[in-house]
Amino acid sequence: MKSTSYEEQFGPVQRRLERLFRAVRWCWKGLRGEDRTILVELNWRLGDEVMALPVFEALHRHHPRANVFLLSNNPVLFRDNPFVHVSESPPDVVDRYLLLRGASRFEHRLSVYCRKAGVPVPDLRPHMRLADTSMPPHLRIPSGQGPLIALAPGASWPTKRWERSHWKALGDQLTAQGCRLVVLGQAGEGLPCGWDLTGQTTVEEAARVLHAADLAVCCDSGLMHVARAVDTPVVALFGPTDPDILIRNDPDFTALRSTDACSGFWNHAQAVGKPGKCPEGHTSCLESIPVESVIEAVFARLGLSNAP
Repeated sequence: MKSTSYEEQFGPVQRRLERLFRAVRWCWKGLRGEDRTILVELNWRLGDEVMALPVFEALHRHHPRANVFLLSNNPVLFRDNPFVHVSESPPDVVDRYLLLRGASRFEHRLSVYCRKAGVPVPDLRPHMRLADTSMPPHLRIPSGQGPLIALAPGASWPTKRWERSHWKALGDQLTAQGCRLVVLGQAGEGLPCGWDLTGQTTVEEAARVLHAADLAVCCDSGLMHVARAVDTPVVALFGPTDPDILIRNDPDFTALRSTDACSGFWNHAQAVGKPGKCPEGHTSCLESIPVESVIEAVFARLGLSNAP
């Protein structure tokens, strides 16, 4: 992941001058009715970049004549997006620069992005445009008539992850009910159930699999955000983080929260130690979420009446 920003190429004095020149060009071109250029830099984690998707339509609404360029770690998220040009390098002339990487852990993420961009918070969900939704030839998904469910057990912090034994129990019960399972994630995140595609997909390929699925069950992760961005309903398990910070007003998103005292600590506590480290000392903050609750949520989401 890139850690430096566009402005870091300039020394302290030149950086101040560049900011002044950008402000002058922005106003001057606006007065003359000329097209202006906005450079947006993300270069962040997958889920954080997905959450930024609505910002670009909001920028277009607010500055319809501006050309918006983007520096991103996950350019496939923005492919075929009519509101932004994905670029490997900044344009020659930048009239406005927005660094969206980084956000307060106490505020709704999209609201933070929009405040940084100087645009109203849009009533929009992140939407990833897939020009091709076909399954790549090297990937296969289980055949059959039952609902296709994608399981994504991985997460950036151990405290965000559910125990493998719980995933196994969930997978066994879903299989017994005729569901087809596919497991997505990074190498080493496979489960002893379902069709294992961990470590075998790019972000775009994972998005296509998620698009084909009837439901995704996951922890708080990048794939959770990708699933909703391709319009797949989600049942997500939350422990150290608060889902309201990330996703709001989404009827196809079901968040199951831990009932432990540490629930949501990362987004609530003013003082915490190392990111993701539970103040209660839990190795996983999801242990109070029983398999039965997840099964119930899955069947409710699928509209099936024969839940155990």
